[in-house]
Order: sequence, then structure tokens, then C-alpha cells
Amino acid sequence: MYPAGRETERLAIVARYLDCVEVDASFYRPPLPRLTARWAVTTPPRFRFLAKAWQRFTHQRDQRWTRAEFDLFVTGLQPLRARLDAVLFQFPWSFRHHPVNRDWLRRIAEEFAGWPVAVEVRHDSWMGDDVQEFFCAQGLTFCNIDHPALNHCLPPTTHATTATGYYRLHGQNAVNWFKEQPEVYGGRYDYLYSEAELDEVASRVRQLAAQTRKTLVVFNNHKDAKAFANALQLKARLAPEPPVAALATLVAAFPVLRGRVREDHGPQLALW
Repeated sequence: MYPAGRETERLAIVARYLDCVEVDASFYRPPLPRLTARWAVTTPPRFRFLAKAWQRFTHQRDQRWTRAEFDLFVTGLQPLRARLDAVLFQFPWSFRHHPVNRDWLRRIAEEFAGWPVAVEVRHDSWMGDDVQEFFCAQGLTFCNIDHPALNHCLPPTTHATTATGYYRLHGQNAVNWFKEQPEVYGGRYDYLYSEAELDEVASRVRQLAAQTRKTLVVFNNHKDAKAFANALQLKARLAPEPPVAALATLVAAFPVLRGRVREDHGPQLALW
């Protein structure tokens, strides 16, 4: 349920209302430089990019990645580098706090030196001061997450291990969280945060922001544009002046936005 049209047109529309976007496609395959270059010219200079690292670095760990694979990935990101606030290495719940996995993170820190590297871990074995010290020593931004409080899932945190804070919200869909194949695409992230939950999120964001120079907040509850709506609700809480604008069609789909945002009644855009 995002504005219809070509990919670059949709991106330009989203950039009118939000301050950054987290690129998901780069997780599945290295991006093409000609595509990322179009993203850069399609969006205003103040708009920032975050990009998920290719799954070769996070989920395919049977053997080390090659130099050619590294070059292929970073070449695709190069056109965005001046406006890239984070390369997010999102690891699965099965990635535990073991020496071999710390070594894997060390290699990421070494090879991606000079890039803004953030790391998301989901298992609660990564709790503890020694983990934060390790992230600080390696120059890795710890990605704080909100997700269902299930078996050995990392609890809510506000860790700051670099000058950049990162907070990523996946939703609280406990029923679908550990399903290998939810009944519908995106079902794991099919969740709309309530007003009360967003108040708690805002409190954590403020705690994180107090420790950092820059704080990135990303909603990953992407099913049917729920992330778009929740992001604008949170933005209205954290930066109410000037009033946050929202597509009138988005407000129609999410009436909870009424009274919290300024409806944009410009050219009406179809949502899907």
C-alpha cells in the first residue's frame, strides 16, 4: 500500500514525507550502481539512505566471502556513499554470541572499515556489557530492536556503541514471528503499533538520542504500509513543529493519523 508508479517515482514520493529509507533489496542481491545512482538524483540532498547488507555476509556463513563478492556489493552502494548513514548487517536469531561469530563480526569491521557499519543481532546471548564493549572496540553500531518477547529473543535496549544510534522496529506479531513461511507474504511483520506502544518507542528513542549525535529509527512492519503510517505517527511525536505532512490517501487508510498530521491534498496518488 505504497504510492503506485515506477520504483524511482515511489521513492521520490516517500522522500517528501520521511527523512530516510532503509533499502531492503540489497539484502537479496548486490544493488546495481546505475540503480543506486538514480536513487541519489531522485531524492533531495537532505534525504538519507540506510542499506541492508547482502545476505552473503550474514546468512551464508559456511565459508568466507570472497574479495570479488565484497567488491560487487560495495560497488553497488558507491553512488549512495555520501548520503549513506548505515550499512545494516542483519543476523538471524540463530546467530549466537560465540567466539566464531565474534570473529565473523571482526572481519566485517575490518573489511568494511570506512563504511558506517551497523549490526542487528536477535538472540539474547548478545546481552551484557562485554558485548557493548566489543561493539565499541570494533566501531560497530549496535542496532536496538523491538520484536516479540519470545524464547531467547533480545529484550528492548537503548545501547549506543558509536556516535550513531539505531533503533529498528519489527512489530509484535508473536504468532508469525518464528514461522518459516507465514500464510501471506510479509506476515511476520504484519503489525500496527498502537498509540500507547508508540509512546514507549518515543521514550526509548529519546534515551538513545541523548547518547548519540545522530539517531536512526526504522519501522520494518512493512505489511500494507503500516511502517509508513507508524513512522509518521512517531515523527509527529518527536518533531511536532512544523506539522508533519502525510498523503491524504494514507490518512484515509489509517484514520489514526487524523489530528496528528497535516493531510497533503496535492495530486492524489493511488495506493496499493
